[in-house]
Formats: sequence, structure tokens, C-alpha cells
Amino acid sequence: MSTAPAAKQAHVWERDPLDWYVEPASVTTGLARVEKLAGRIWDPCCGGGNIVTALREAGHNAYGTDVVRRVDDARWFLGERDFLTGAPKLPLWNCLVMNPPFFGSKGAEAFIRRAHELRHPTAWLIAAFVDVRFLAGAARAAGLYADLPPSRVWLVTPRVSCPPGSYLAAGNKAGNGSADWCWLVWDLRHPRGATELNWLKVTP
Repeated sequence: MSTAPAAKQAHVWERDPLDWYVEPASVTTGLARVEKLAGRIWDPCCGGGNIVTALREAGHNAYGTDVVRRVDDARWFLGERDFLTGAPKLPLWNCLVMNPPFFGSKGAEAFIRRAHELRHPTAWLIAAFVDVRFLAGAARAAGLYADLPPSRVWLVTPRVSCPPGSYLAAGNKAGNGSADWCWLVWDLRHPRGATELNWLKVTP
């Protein structure tokens, strides 16, 4: 019997217990097209490895970790690690690219803040794939975005579908998306300035 979340109408799924939702590879290849991703690229919540695989197929040195193992014999998987509590033994990186567990926005914010805490002299870029609704809200405007304003926002167009990973692992296919998504990018090499808003065209 399948343990995948049951699909509701209009491709709205039961909530995954670890908020594991899978973005299509096209959003990662799209990001790599517009941002300078180089050096060691780490995804600290890699899930089944969509981000890592897309980057490696594009020739990048990408690797991943996660709180649970969801891949088998993948040489790029560096083990089960809790990103939020896993210091000090975490990988060195130049770019950190992730689709963080959202958990009603609190998870995404915690991962973003943690990424900034772990920055070091050779780190130059942090990118987080989030629901567009994460851009709004007075608390984040006065909190996260006041403390850590992103350098760039890439609004993904057209809309893509990001179903639960367990739904896809059970052999199901992604349908039409019901949410909008964006990449938040922090360029760690340059001083803070006004956040740029851009559109990123991808294959649905």
C-alpha cells in the first residue's frame, strides 16, 4: 500500500510531515543561467537530489546533505545532517542553493538565517527557492528582510508544480502548479543595496 500523500482536487496535496516538496530541475538550471554559480555548491536539504543533480549535469561541483537519506548510491550525498543544529562539522561551500522546508514560512526563514550564520570568507552566494508569498508579511519586512535584504529576487514564470517528494517517489507525476515560486539570492561579495526584482523564464 502506498504511503504517498493523497492528492486533493486541483493538485493540492496532504502536507508532507517534513515539508519535502520537489521543484523541477528547470528552476535550478534557470537559476544557473542567470547567477554565477561556481566552486563548491551545497544543498543542505537536498531531498532526492533534484537541485544537486541538475547542477552536476550542468558541470558544477555540487553535493548535498539532508536530515534523512532519500537517495541510494549517490557519491554526491555527504550524509544525514541536521542543517539547523549540525555545527560545527558541516561542509565548506562557495554557493549554497536550497529549497528549504517551508513549515509555514518559519522553516524557510530559519534555513536562510542559518545559511548566513555559516558563511565564511570563501562563500559568495546563497539562493533559496520559496513560495512567492514568503515575500510578503510585516514580520519578515521588519525582521528577516531588514536584517538580511536579498540582492535579487527571481520570480519563476510560468508557474511550476512542486508536489511532495513521497508522491513522486510512489510513481506519480507532477501536475499543474497551484502556487507561485521565486528564488531569493544573496550576493555575499557586494555591499547591501536595493533588492532587484527580475523574472526567470523556465520550462514548466
